[in-house]
Amino acid sequence: MAEFTLKPREDDTLKLNIGEESFQIPLATSMTFDEASRMNTNEGAIEFFKKYIRAEVAESLTLGNWREVLVAWSDASRKAADAMGGSGAGES
Repeated sequence: MAEFTLKPREDDTLKLNIGEESFQIPLATSMTFDEASRMNTNEGAIEFFKKYIRAEVAESLTLGNWREVLVAWSDASRKAADAMGGSGAGES
């Protein structure tokens, strides 16, 4: 009989600094399957980030700001996945 024990690991996060505040956003390697599946639309991605960014701050961000956040998060997620030897959310 084969056996495998999945060891808990610390979440990979992106420390996002906006003004004087910092927010910890889980990277793709720390997302659940359901969270990752909703990231395939801009609306789903923004809703994910809004769970971790204070509402007043999130509402003040421009489309350009959101693009920068998404790019930084995607880059950090890709690096974390590469370090694990796997692929990130939405990659195969």
